[in-house]
Amino acid sequence: MQAQLQGAIEQRGGGGYTYVPLGYTFLIVNIGTKSCELRGYPYEVIFSTTSGAPVKVSISHQPNVLYAQPKVQRVVLRPGGVASFGISYANDNVSPPSKPARCIATLIDFRLPARLSALYSFEFVLRPIDFCQTDRKVAITPVEGRVAPQS
Repeated sequence: MQAQLQGAIEQRGGGGYTYVPLGYTFLIVNIGTKSCELRGYPYEVIFSTTSGAPVKVSISHQPNVLYAQPKVQRVVLRPGGVASFGISYANDNVSPPSKPARCIATLIDFRLPARLSALYSFEFVLRPIDFCQTDRKVAITPVEGRVAPQS
């Protein structure tokens, strides 16, 4: 069950004024006492503004400079085990923002592909992402039984 899982986040990629893919690695740890099975991609991935308004993005499952796109596999997390997945996007330069605040995401919510996952979601605060500059495209990898998604 997703209730026995805990998440952490790490920013990936470069910054500046160039077109550099950026993203986040999400670590999932089994803090429960029983094994847990995950299979597939995180779903109901929702980016939103500081005020909570959703930011529309297009989600794909394509390889990119930050992450490979491995085959979906069953991941069994034993107690204390770690899995990961990655999200990436391009050019998040928001200094100064190029568009109104409705394009700038500061939060992400998602559900993991686990039993009863509809009952639980994870929410993380992000460094502001200007999705008007990134064409609102996000690539997501499947959950992998590794500390970091394949690069």
